[in-house]
Amino acid sequence: MQSSTPAPKSSPKALVLLRLLRPRQWTKNFIAYAPALFAGRLFQIEVIEKVSLCVVGLCLISGAIYVFNDILDIEADRKHPTKRLRPLAAGLVSKQTALCIASLALLASFVLAYLTRPALALVFLAYLVLQIAYTFKLKQRVILDVFCIASGFVLRALAGGAAVHVPLSAWFLLCTSFGALFLALEKRRQEFRALGPDAAGHRAVLGKYSLDLLDRMEAVIVPSLVTAYAFYSFLSPYGQWMMVTVPMVLYGILRYQVLSVRETSTGSPEEVLLKDRPIQNAIVLWILACMSVVYGWLPRLSTWLVQTFDSFSPPPGWF
Repeated sequence: MQSSTPAPKSSPKALVLLRLLRPRQWTKNFIAYAPALFAGRLFQIEVIEKVSLCVVGLCLISGAIYVFNDILDIEADRKHPTKRLRPLAAGLVSKQTALCIASLALLASFVLAYLTRPALALVFLAYLVLQIAYTFKLKQRVILDVFCIASGFVLRALAGGAAVHVPLSAWFLLCTSFGALFLALEKRRQEFRALGPDAAGHRAVLGKYSLDLLDRMEAVIVPSLVTAYAFYSFLSPYGQWMMVTVPMVLYGILRYQVLSVRETSTGSPEEVLLKDRPIQNAIVLWILACMSVVYGWLPRLSTWLVQTFDSFSPPPGWF
């Protein structure tokens, strides 16, 4: 299929090497901060340091895996309308250089993880095994492929908890799983639209999907996600105040689907996060709302308002 995508432009060598690690994808790793946020420990210096090191490690290990995948898929990527612009597929970097960078990044990620907390290195190992299984086998298995993508998000969250020894509730992991499955299904939908009739030719597993099937899957996942998050909020240790964040989550999901129906590219969460202002606003409001509940700002404000109005005595002749 011929593509109208412009040819890749030459870039400084350092920038090309950075692009190998796909820094746009790194926004996914910020989910590692969520366990510390919901545990009420986000503003502790030691916690911030460890979670930040965890995020850096996640960026390194995920970047290394992206490079390994690009080396394996280089010929297929050269026929893809957008992937052909990647440094390896475009011939901007040799396989030997890419392999060296990926190996160094992978080694650095495990060293950083172990120094942060040995348990974190085990999570990184599980993430690596998952990605190897996905690359060589599971990405060609219908349904299992999206489950693997979703599991990557869950392991990122587990890494954040492991870095600071914060246990994650089953409801939190369930919400993360459903949210990641939703994003994975939307990624498949975008691939269908980008590749058109040649979708199965670029990736065999796409021949086992259809837009109708993806719609049916989302019809199961989206209600499950909203219900799970509502229960998580209702049963949180901070009382029912966390329920105020439910509308923001619902808005984010619906906004994502609006972009999908409009055939705006929603294939990668990082693209939406970096480009769509309404979703950016919803995420910021959600984070602020969560912080206001976890750290007691909203309950204290509510109590102060109630006490103020209860003690208010209108002057004579007010009415």
